[in-house]
Amino acid sequence: MFLNLHMIQTFPASNLNRDDTGAPKDVIFGGHKRSRISSQCQKRSIRTHPSFRRRIEESGGDLGVRTARLTERLQEIFQNAGRPDEEIEKTIEAILKAIGIKKASKSEKTQYLLFLGNKEIEELADIALDHWQEAVKDSKKPEFEKTTEKQMKTILSERAKKSGYAADIALFGRMMADDKNLNVDAACQVAHAVGTSANSLQTDFYTAVDDLLPEDESGAGMMGIIEFTSATYYRYADIDLNKLSENLGELHSDQAVAAVTGFVEAAIKAIPTGMQNSFAAHTPPKYIRLELTEAPLSLANAFEKPIPVRKDRSVERSSIEALKEEARRTEEFLGSGPKWMLEADFYDSQTLCVPALIEELQKRLAAYFSPEES
Repeated sequence: MFLNLHMIQTFPASNLNRDDTGAPKDVIFGGHKRSRISSQCQKRSIRTHPSFRRRIEESGGDLGVRTARLTERLQEIFQNAGRPDEEIEKTIEAILKAIGIKKASKSEKTQYLLFLGNKEIEELADIALDHWQEAVKDSKKPEFEKTTEKQMKTILSERAKKSGYAADIALFGRMMADDKNLNVDAACQVAHAVGTSANSLQTDFYTAVDDLLPEDESGAGMMGIIEFTSATYYRYADIDLNKLSENLGELHSDQAVAAVTGFVEAAIKAIPTGMQNSFAAHTPPKYIRLELTEAPLSLANAFEKPIPVRKDRSVERSSIEALKEEARRTEEFLGSGPKWMLEADFYDSQTLCVPALIEELQKRLAAYFSPEES
């Protein structure tokens, strides 16, 4: 089963996610240019939001870290264990060789960002500490590789069969270019947020005053141009609940509940940080819809035709109505609807408020993931 998350969210003047020229990202949809926020940008905001991390930690789950600085993390662990610096360097080289990860040229960083669970890193370090003399004895470390390579790769490749992956790796997946056996298929998909009406790219010419400018001089200390936009967005994500359960280890139903609840709560609260010091666009979504379905189902086509600007109704409210109508007509057309649906509508007091929606979601997930239900 899949949990589908639909949201309508309006941001005033902002540049939350910019392209290589510094302009807000956009996309052509339905023949019209729309504002866009990439899925990568949204996923990082969700993964690092305190709501997500708190729920995972309270459930006893693990969190991952995406970094090219694995060597620095291992060095910290070994230094805390009281190992000499010259031996630490040899051991880290041996670990990277055993798991098939290469460092960038003339750098202590790895060639690309790795996405590893904190417990995975600690377990790799524990194995190295158990085989420390083998790692530092021989510069080629054949004995170390022989005895530890299988153990170390098992931690990264078959972890789900034992204790499960970190919650964010279980949700968002992992790709390791050096060894496809270390990859993890994601349980979650996040769509690019797309403006429901035509794009409104604008520019702001600004100047900054030099505070120490002499009184007999005038003019700006600097000047420039910032591009920004304002838009109402349709946001969509889905989670394959069975895949998530598999990635987390089937015995960890409480962590699966925490991961999904934390994801939804963070998706509602998290806002990308791009140029927020200049725009402070901290506006929450006004409509949230959760559906449990047999297959993922986006309602983005509700906005293939841009929402028109009207004097008597906001684009945001018209977008919510269009989304509800698309859901109704899609259910009618397909002849089947969601197993259940929850919604929070800012403009409809008959629907749930956000805390009640989260609480109800948590109850339904607990029932879904419980051994009795499965």
